[in-house]
Amino acid sequence: MIIMINTNSSNIIVREMLYEDIPFIVNIYLESFKGMQDYDIAKRWITLKFKSKPISIYYTAILDGKVIGYILWSEHGGFRSNAVIELEQIAVGKMYRGKGVASKLIVESLRMLNRDYIAARGARLKLVMVTTASNNNSAKGLYEKVLNAKEVATIRDFYNGNESILVARGDDIEKVIHSIES
Repeated sequence: MIIMINTNSSNIIVREMLYEDIPFIVNIYLESFKGMQDYDIAKRWITLKFKSKPISIYYTAILDGKVIGYILWSEHGGFRSNAVIELEQIAVGKMYRGKGVASKLIVESLRMLNRDYIAARGARLKLVMVTTASNNNSAKGLYEKVLNAKEVATIRDFYNGNESILVARGDDIEKVIHSIES
């Protein structure tokens, strides 16, 4: 049976993740990634990452009160005046993919991260880094489109194969943060 869900991304709320969201994030992780397939191990990792805030910060996509996706941002190199962050992980529940949820998660969470943590301490967002499987053209396409990220390197035999490293720099990041919501 196929269930069609019409999701207008304007109905989606992006907010910082709450502790109570962890079980929903674990389930989305398990249906999206092959890395950790044990619920308890994935829950422990996500809980520890959640507790490392503000070094790592999760945001969730909420539709009708339900967590349908998440994004994890991590800051690298300490709290510098020119911040370097990584879009460490993003996932959307299978039923909600291809409906603009991931794009909205990236843009809205990046705005909140910049406003509440980077700019709030007087720093500037210098660089956003993201890695993805080299053969994952949909993820690469998303990062290129939304962040204007450019592939700068490939790491051979990283997780389950080759990983591409993409980078978005200052001016492109500013355009995302200050873009008008469509």
